[in-house]
Amino acid sequence: MKPTVTAAAVICAALALTGCSSTSATGELLETKSPTQLLRNEAANRLEGGTDYTVGAQDDFSAACKSEAEDPAGLYRSWRSSLLAEIPEESAIGVDQFVGALATSFSEDGWVFTEDTQGSVGKVTTMTRSDSIVTMTFTSTEDDGAGASVYIEASGPCVLTGGPDSDEVRSLEG
Repeated sequence: MKPTVTAAAVICAALALTGCSSTSATGELLETKSPTQLLRNEAANRLEGGTDYTVGAQDDFSAACKSEAEDPAGLYRSWRSSLLAEIPEESAIGVDQFVGALATSFSEDGWVFTEDTQGSVGKVTTMTRSDSIVTMTFTSTEDDGAGASVYIEASGPCVLTGGPDSDEVRSLEG
C-alpha cells in the first residue's frame, strides 16, 4: 500500500518550514512566493472553520515595497497573496469575532498580533512572527446590512529583483 500525503500535512510542513525561515530580505522573489501563498491559504482555511463565506477575489502578485523616491525603477518587490472572503448577512454580525478567533489560532502557533480599529473601515489585525519572512494582515468590515467581509493579505519580505518587467517577475505573476 502506498502512503498518501494529505493537503493538510503538506500545509503543516510548509508552515513549519516558513516559521524556521530567516527574516532577512536576501534571496529571490521566487523563494518568498510559496511561503506567502501557503500562509494566506492557511488563514483562509482557518477562517472557513469559523464561518461560511464565498471568495470574492483572490490575488497573487509582486508589488513595489519601497517608495518611488527610494526605488524609482521598482526593483525592490514583495510577494503578496490576498483573499477577500465575503461573509453572508446572517453571519456578518460576528465578523470581528471570526477575525479574533483567526488571530488567536495563529497566536497559539507563536504569532504575535496587534489590532487597530480603522473607524468606518473596520478592524485591522496584523500578525508577525520573529522567525517568519511573512507578515499577515486581516481586515474586517461590515457592509451595512449586506453582509461583511474579511480581507486576508500575506506579504513576503522586500527583495531585490530585476524590476516589474523582468523575466523573474513575469514568470511568477504569469
